[in-house]
Amino acid sequence: MKYLSKIFIVTLLITAVSCKNDFEEINAPWDKPNSASTPEMFNAVISSLPLTAGEQSVMNAWLYPITQQAAITSGSYPYDNAKNDVWQNYYYTLGNVRVIEDRIAKSADPASMNNVSAMLKTIMAYKSFKLTNYYGAVPYKEAGYAALAADKGVGVYKTKYNTQQEIYTDILTNLKWAVDNLKTDASQYSLGNYETLFKGDISKWIRFANSLRLYIAATIYNKDQALATAHITDALTKPLLGDTENVGIWPADLNLSLQWREWSFSANCYLRMGSTMWSLMSANDNKDGSGIFDPRARIFYEPNNAGEWAAYPQNPVSGVTATEGGTPYDKKRYTAWSDKGASNLYSPVNLYFEQDLTTIPELILTAAQVRFIKAEIYNRGMGVAANAATAKAEYEAGIKASVNMWKGIAFKSPVWTVAKPSSATATDAEISTLLSSPVVAYAADQATALKQIYAQLWIDQFRQPFDAWTLKRRTGDKTPVSASNTQYYTGNFGTYQRFVYPDDEITYNADNFKAAAGGTNLNSTKLWITQ
Repeated sequence: MKYLSKIFIVTLLITAVSCKNDFEEINAPWDKPNSASTPEMFNAVISSLPLTAGEQSVMNAWLYPITQQAAITSGSYPYDNAKNDVWQNYYYTLGNVRVIEDRIAKSADPASMNNVSAMLKTIMAYKSFKLTNYYGAVPYKEAGYAALAADKGVGVYKTKYNTQQEIYTDILTNLKWAVDNLKTDASQYSLGNYETLFKGDISKWIRFANSLRLYIAATIYNKDQALATAHITDALTKPLLGDTENVGIWPADLNLSLQWREWSFSANCYLRMGSTMWSLMSANDNKDGSGIFDPRARIFYEPNNAGEWAAYPQNPVSGVTATEGGTPYDKKRYTAWSDKGASNLYSPVNLYFEQDLTTIPELILTAAQVRFIKAEIYNRGMGVAANAATAKAEYEAGIKASVNMWKGIAFKSPVWTVAKPSSATATDAEISTLLSSPVVAYAADQATALKQIYAQLWIDQFRQPFDAWTLKRRTGDKTPVSASNTQYYTGNFGTYQRFVYPDDEITYNADNFKAAAGGTNLNSTKLWITQ
């Protein structure tokens, strides 16, 4: 990202979604979009991948308790805190992509730019997947063209919405095209140092695009079986991410600092380890941690101020659950680690996720997640013959890949010193203990085994609660959930199904909003993927 600090906004305010009075003049790009080179603009697309500030705050305040990957002990940021910057991030990026696409189409040899096109399609498939899983129907196929209004006409300033089904269909088509057209051919145009994600490794681009395609196809299997099956069966015949290939924003590699993550923890964060996750990682409630059988517990969380392991009730009972306090996310702990505040009674999320902004990544798609999706495919017979033995093998390989990734992240962190893993990979004994624990050992019953697959995918997605939320919705709530005091969960988190559209979108693209949403903008409206 050092090559480009502000090219991200070269198409500032040209989202082509909404229209204001005198839009053409008011929303003119400040730096002439065509003044940036194609490699610079491509780098801007990559630079849009880190989570936005609002996304980080809603993740810690709402998505964790909604998915039950962690608990919160108090109220904090409004649920709708992310709606504007997530939306703007996507459409600013789409504006850049449309300019690059236009340049490619008008170039003397468009075929020589196939790799660039495929990379853009892959990145935007991922971003579109996230966006539609946040909002549902959104402006998509006709959006992002405001910078090209001279060629396309003023109609690009207000664009219609596509349904979630239409968006999924298109991004799967784009990912297949990317997999089939990415080439190591020397005649392909090179982005040079501006290709910062995989540094020109086309084979890895292929594996990422194909793995993302498999993951997305599995997501819609319950809704469009024919479409999902076609992509699943084809993707399984082509390269997928290997067991050490975890795609994400690795800040040291990209010369990028993830400052919003630090802010999201240090500003009114009330996250604690919840009883739902604890039940899948420890055999008992021993405060010394002697019941922990999953090494990831000691990476995701810390003991409380007294050095004890204590899970906050996922669905606390008023007057029964002890009042929680302390300051486990205060930055003073960077130099005074043990001081979490005397009233910190429950285990917090590990402070190193807040402190280390240079080596701990923001994950996009992990090797373990690919394995777990394959386990689901063979468990259920999704486009292939069901095979319990293959499903079990993929499940266990996924667990090993997950533990290795998380241990490796902690081990390689230069600031991680307290409870630092002694090795970057799991020992045979650690894996054996984990795989033989009663809640993890692969069940003979297909339905039980499927829920175990979802549970382990859910655990691996600890820092991707937005994806765990999608998993919860698309499986019909088959992800881990506490059976205690369920009315608390229903009353506080159970109704949230989506982000609402930004106010400006409703105002300036009103007709298209009404056509898509019927004039309603409720966070309780279920998405197409929801079971």
